[in-house]
Amino acid sequence: MRKTFFILLIFLGLQHTVTTAQDIQLTQFYAAPIYLNPAFAGANADSRLATTYRNQWAALPGAFNSFLLSYDYYLSNFRSGVGIMLTSDKAGSAGLGNNTVGLNYAYDYKFTRVWSASIGVRATYGYRSLDFNRLVFGDQISRAASTSIQTPTPDKINYMDFATGALLFSKTQWVGITLNHINRPNESFLSKSAPLPIKGSVHGGYNFPLNGQSGEGRKNEKPSITVAFQYRFQKEFDQADLGVYYKRPYVFIGVWYRGIPGFKAYKKGYSNHDAVAIMVGGIYKDLIIGYSYDITISKLTMVSGGSHEISLNYQFINPKKPKHHRTKIIPCPKF
Repeated sequence: MRKTFFILLIFLGLQHTVTTAQDIQLTQFYAAPIYLNPAFAGANADSRLATTYRNQWAALPGAFNSFLLSYDYYLSNFRSGVGIMLTSDKAGSAGLGNNTVGLNYAYDYKFTRVWSASIGVRATYGYRSLDFNRLVFGDQISRAASTSIQTPTPDKINYMDFATGALLFSKTQWVGITLNHINRPNESFLSKSAPLPIKGSVHGGYNFPLNGQSGEGRKNEKPSITVAFQYRFQKEFDQADLGVYYKRPYVFIGVWYRGIPGFKAYKKGYSNHDAVAIMVGGIYKDLIIGYSYDITISKLTMVSGGSHEISLNYQFINPKKPKHHRTKIIPCPKF
């Protein structure tokens, strides 16, 4: 029954000439900083390699499987960060896939002793794919036929996508905004007009060091509590993530809530709850590993199987680089 329902959803999308894409949704969005906001490019002591894998709604057929890989580097002489990002997302019984490669650039400016700003842009090339032969249409069922009279669609389309973002940050707090799909790329498989709506994100947080300020190095680093949020909006849809995590040398643990209860219901009887997530992780030298599990609390319930997410971050630090050349250190991506 669930498989038939999923196929019908894809069929209805094709019949309306638009196959709506889902941008990759992450619980550990700060573990993929340049995906969240291109202004994060270079926000590290030297350079950084980050990867994330997410299996969303694992118990449903055709679950979303998403993979991200990024590398960014800070050019201290130019107060600029550069980065490259690869994403791959596949879902559905027909293997609907979305693959992208994006180039990120950010420039930062320190305008007071405490506060700095960063402005970033991203240019992305993407292509989407669909195995039309794996779809089942109504005429196949009514005629008991193995093929459909529906005209096949192209199995691949490509597009360019642009994003921009800005950040305001200090050593302990930050706030940023991102606008994705600002050129509204056409993603239709049927050669129709299907512009992707602009998606926005407002995000920020505060890092509370415990027992004084953090020392130098992992061994001397003091425990801290970080609170963070993200609010996303796209056309008539919006969603919020609220979280808190505790970090001490070598380990961190946190909890997140996703939803906007009491503010907006998309349909009568729906309270706009989505999930509660538990996050744990470890830190060994310059390697950071995180795992989170989303507990579905919407009407989909745990029949979805929840969502699993694993992130890996490795920070390359050159000890010979002068400290005054390592100025773009934003607290949020550093667990």
